[in-house]
Amino acid sequence: MPTITNEASRWQLVPLLFTQDAVAASQTDAQLNIAEVNAGAALAVTGYTMPFAGYIVGQSYDLSAAGTTGTFTIGPTVNGTEKTALTQTVGTTTQGRKTVPRESIPFVAGDIIGAEITTGGTWDGTSSDLAVLVWVLLKMEGI
Repeated sequence: MPTITNEASRWQLVPLLFTQDAVAASQTDAQLNIAEVNAGAALAVTGYTMPFAGYIVGQSYDLSAAGTTGTFTIGPTVNGTEKTALTQTVGTTTQGRKTVPRESIPFVAGDIIGAEITTGGTWDGTSSDLAVLVWVLLKMEGI
């Protein structure tokens, strides 16, 4: 049986939730909120400040209903800049996931992790609600 060491337990996988109610067409680099309620009222916070350095290692999404035409993209951000290694294109699906190797998308303590979408003008799933999880691996140093 493998031994759990201090080195192995330093890393923690953490999901960060982002949402949008009624995904509108024709949005460009729209930062998703960390919480949103019906009718588009939103908590105006669009990211999480990282207490430790680490890596973005994955992204998953769920839509309440699929669109029938048009597409949009979802991508994680570090300090507002999209990290395209994890960008996903969404069309007629209601869920998806994508991962990258651990060291592909690094960040440092104090960086803000977010998620953004860009919707095409023909996206017709405008009554669909979106939940995105950005999966980060945090290196628990100094505690």
